[in-house]
Amino acid sequence: MSIKKYLIWSVIFLLGNCVYAWSNDSVASRRSFFVIPHAAYQQETNWAFGVAGGYYFKSNDISRISSVSGSADYTLLNQFIFNLTPKIYLANKKWYFYTNLNFKKYPDTFFGTGNTPNNFKAGYTSRNFAFTVQPQYLLTQHVFVGAVLSFKAERIMADTALENKKEYIFENFGPYGWSPYKQLSAGLIISYDSRDNQFYPQKGLFIKSLFTISDKSWVSDYSLKEFSLDIRQYIPLWANHTLAWQASMSGIFGRSGVPFQLLPTVGGRDVLRGFRQGMYRDNLMTVVQTEYRLPLYKRLKAAVFCSVGDVMNSDSQAVEKLKVAYGAGFRYRLNDARVHLRLDVAGNNYGEKLQFYITATEAF
Repeated sequence: MSIKKYLIWSVIFLLGNCVYAWSNDSVASRRSFFVIPHAAYQQETNWAFGVAGGYYFKSNDISRISSVSGSADYTLLNQFIFNLTPKIYLANKKWYFYTNLNFKKYPDTFFGTGNTPNNFKAGYTSRNFAFTVQPQYLLTQHVFVGAVLSFKAERIMADTALENKKEYIFENFGPYGWSPYKQLSAGLIISYDSRDNQFYPQKGLFIKSLFTISDKSWVSDYSLKEFSLDIRQYIPLWANHTLAWQASMSGIFGRSGVPFQLLPTVGGRDVLRGFRQGMYRDNLMTVVQTEYRLPLYKRLKAAVFCSVGDVMNSDSQAVEKLKVAYGAGFRYRLNDARVHLRLDVAGNNYGEKLQFYITATEAF
């Protein structure tokens, strides 16, 4: 790693620990509020400045705590990202409402589709608005059933360099997603949740299954079907040591094509940490992850993790070299709700550069 990058990530880490918080007493979890400032630099954005934070309601049940979290980032090139995620329990915790609002004007990189490395890279800027709501009802002690409604509209802002690559992109990867599009999706969700806490579980089982459809007759520009299955288990060992594992699968299908932005992708801060997010994408994804979490000193914890998985095309399901990622990190507990500041460093079996992540949520 270059000295410049080291200094950048050092600044992010130091700023990330400048947390403003306040709390108020209650029985199981006190209400709390925190703000984490951060800064970074890259060629596509110049200097970027942002803030992430959350408000966590007081609760007598540590396993189900209402919260409102979000983040906002702005760059010196007039680019921005805004994200807001309320998670609210109502009616004596019989109803659970998950909501996400996201809009951005931000640079990204297209590496093509598929699960094999290639030398192609095209930069672009996305203007995107997305909204999702998932109302769920507690059917039994641990089983939730509900609905999913989501809307997304996106437009690619192309420069001269991208225009010169479009012919190659359309010929090799398809034209889907490069023209402005909008999608309205609806579906069903069912989940089982016996975790002792949703932010930093130390025991319990979580299973979530989701299925959605969208159709051109519903305002959408593509007719799509999408599914996902997420299984997580948290096994207590001794003295607050925990072994956690996750198996997840997702897929998306469309007779008239799928916008590349909607294809499952590995990499990033949650799935196969160690790979750059968006470098590998296709219409099917399967990943298994495991993480060993251990206490260090008071609020400070550590973790070591390993993941294996890949994306693939549903027509061939071919995988030439399975992707393996690994790494370690630190956790610092911010409040009674068990929200932790997370700093991870990860590598992979493809010999690519180390990836760094800082966030206030666990990978799973």
